[in-house]
Amino acid sequence: MQDRVNILIIGHGVLGGAVLDFLSQSGRLYDLHVGAKDVERASLRVNLAMQTALNLGHHPTIEVVPMDLINGEATAEQLAALRPDVIFNATTLHSWWLITRLPPDAYHQIDRARGGVWTPMHLVLVRRLMRAVREAGLETMVVNASYPDVTNAALAAEGLSPAIGIGNVANAVPGIRLAAAHLLGCEVKAIDVRFFAQHYVSYRMPRTGSTDGAPYHLTVYREGQRIGPEEMGHDLIFANVAGRFQRLGGLEGESVTAASATAVLRALADRVERVVHAPGPLGLVGGYPVRVAPTGISIDLPQGLSLDDAVEINRGCQRYDGIEAVESNGTVRFTAEAADVMRELLAYDCDAMALDECEDRAKELAAKYAEYRRRFN
Repeated sequence: MQDRVNILIIGHGVLGGAVLDFLSQSGRLYDLHVGAKDVERASLRVNLAMQTALNLGHHPTIEVVPMDLINGEATAEQLAALRPDVIFNATTLHSWWLITRLPPDAYHQIDRARGGVWTPMHLVLVRRLMRAVREAGLETMVVNASYPDVTNAALAAEGLSPAIGIGNVANAVPGIRLAAAHLLGCEVKAIDVRFFAQHYVSYRMPRTGSTDGAPYHLTVYREGQRIGPEEMGHDLIFANVAGRFQRLGGLEGESVTAASATAVLRALADRVERVVHAPGPLGLVGGYPVRVAPTGISIDLPQGLSLDDAVEINRGCQRYDGIEAVESNGTVRFTAEAADVMRELLAYDCDAMALDECEDRAKELAAKYAEYRRRFN
């Protein structure tokens, strides 16, 4: 009998908790662990997951592990003792939804900077985690939820890139499949897609029906046969994603992100071959269709698209998210427009950030954002 797969979820907030629920209710017997700084709060969340699963006829095994990623030495010791097969990082110093809680005018002002400017806040904890994984001598597959379109690529410069990310590009795929099936008059299970796009497109298109000019690549298949844009234009697909198939967004829509994470985690844990969509695979910028197999992961390229072309699409797309470039040494350069917004609103002056600067930059940005928020209390 095959040993049960040990999955460690670090973080038990909105996303981590939802993924815990999905895995607990999957019908698969995993050894689930939740790494948490606040053990008491995590224990309450774990008890909720177990009791919910029991109501549905499932009997998960879940334990809480005290874990503070800032304490790298202790984290490495805990990882070496636990030896998880898969780690899911659901931590960040700045959740994406925090700015949405601002008054509307304040939110719209700061949202002009786009998502990339918060990269320092997303890098700190996952970088600490990856260092601890290395120190523990583990070959564990790490799945990262903390802005993986950028952070995974930056960490690749230190040989610390997580294997793959979750969400973002994956969040747009269900809507695209539903829209394509509707337009073609077929069942959604007949539709498959290969979608290449950075976070900006996957966030913006489902809300507006447009990529706003940001580059992407989309291939649609019906029963394995490629559907050309002349038969079904992408503008029409996107309009239906944002129209007939528009869904709840924000925190209410976080289940889609959690589902994408669960799909990646299950593909890795079940050791099966499966195509998923995910950001940051193999230390690349942006989002891709990814073939997960027992032998490893690879980019699932449609005919006529090279990996170099796919990466270049994502590099172009990330500029719309406020990222000018992720350099080979891990330095993240922000667009002039994004940096100007942060200078104007927060007096935060940062055109580029080297990896070694991320913790100091995160502290500075957190303080400047707190001051900005207080002005609107």
